[in-house]
Amino acid sequence: MTKKKVKKPEEIGLIISQLIKKLDTKTHGSIQEIVQAWQNAVEAKALPHTKPVAIKQNILTIEVDSSTWLYFLSLKKKNILESMKKILGKGKIEDIRFRIGEIS
Repeated sequence: MTKKKVKKPEEIGLIISQLIKKLDTKTHGSIQEIVQAWQNAVEAKALPHTKPVAIKQNILTIEVDSSTWLYFLSLKKKNILESMKKILGKGKIEDIRFRIGEIS
């Protein structure tokens, strides 16, 4: 009679993070790609005031450090979105949402 080799259980957090990373990369591209596309699409003077924080259902969420930057970027949203689509390809980013948050 042969004994089955038992695998050690894996941490659920590790499994979930690996799965999310795979899914995120397949649907939206890597986080580095998105950050790089953001940096190329937005004016240089706005970069220190913004931070990409999430992407869900092809909607990119950007945190800004003040209402002034939120308003400024909202006015430029159409052009920024077009640039992001050119850089990343169609289907990865369909909209951009801005919210006030802490930029570190």
